[in-house]
Amino acid sequence: MSGMRIENSSTASKWGSKLDSKKTAVKESQPKIPAVPEGDGFTTVSHAKPRTIDKPSNRNNGARRSPPSAAAQSRRGVYEPATKATSHYKQSCLPIDERDPKLVEIEANKGMTYRKSDFRPGMIVRGYLHEQDYIATSTGSNLTIKDHNRTDSRYGPICTKARKMIILVMFEDHYLAVPLFTHNGNGLAYKTKPMEFVSIRDHRVVGNHPPPQSDNPPLETEFINRGIEQFDPKSAAHITYVLPRRYELPVVMEGRLTLASLNGLIDLFNYYAPRCLKDASRRKL
Repeated sequence: MSGMRIENSSTASKWGSKLDSKKTAVKESQPKIPAVPEGDGFTTVSHAKPRTIDKPSNRNNGARRSPPSAAAQSRRGVYEPATKATSHYKQSCLPIDERDPKLVEIEANKGMTYRKSDFRPGMIVRGYLHEQDYIATSTGSNLTIKDHNRTDSRYGPICTKARKMIILVMFEDHYLAVPLFTHNGNGLAYKTKPMEFVSIRDHRVVGNHPPPQSDNPPLETEFINRGIEQFDPKSAAHITYVLPRRYELPVVMEGRLTLASLNGLIDLFNYYAPRCLKDASRRKL
């Protein structure tokens, strides 16, 4: 991402007045990545329904094996976790509405894989992110806020969450996406630099919207697929926390931003990324 700049060809006037004074600090010689032009279409997609796996039969598949020896059991205990899940969505033979609610949520967030040509800048997708659990790592504790989001590995605890993301720019094998956070319902109340975030508004919400959580004009959705829940009003896109993601990874296609909001997000990224790079180059090693 070093030296990256994304070109904004048609920014709404409300963004121009907000950022004209900031753009003077950005070097014009930086390489540019074009944003979405006016009139570029999007594809509405549908998602396959979760499949129900038949219960395996109790047929005799051969001679019964003898129980493992005590030595074998002790070796196995070293590598297997102390506790195991009693069920898993692939093993369930119950209808989806009768299973564990957490397993239903897991299956709903699985999504599906798409071709590269199905993706566009400005699309809102949802997918699983697996990150090192910084809470347990920084405190030395084995506990996190939500245990069902935590997985132990030989390299340390891993935190997994289904995260909404806005596709910012596309490359040959991957795209960069700006993730959305609610910060456990607190929004930006405890953030020391709220200007690095921008609120997002769901166009399906009728009535007055809450005020923006930062001085940046809020983003607005233009289309949301059927069955997607309304966005949390505390949701905010973390402009400076862009994430690389390969096209082969499964996602849920949720919708897209308006073109003006996409170009506004691009303007904010163009302001913060070169500014941070410029500040870093002035620091002494």
